[in-house]
Amino acid sequence: MKRKPLYRQLSSMLSMTIGLAYLGGGLFLVASSATFGMLPSGLIRYLFGAMLIVYGGYRSYRGYVQYQNDDV
Repeated sequence: MKRKPLYRQLSSMLSMTIGLAYLGGGLFLVASSATFGMLPSGLIRYLFGAMLIVYGGYRSYRGYVQYQNDDV
């Protein structure tokens, strides 16, 4: 079995990390009541937070699949 090149390993790990950051940002928007005067409020805030959660989950999953994939 051939090892994957380092750049492919780093790419998939970075994709998973950024996906987790998107998930965290989305959860913060949905769960937090602090707006700091610059974050949107109301329905737009929850829709944007939900979109971040979905995209973060997708990006993390895609990075995980890329990391698990053995064909080089």
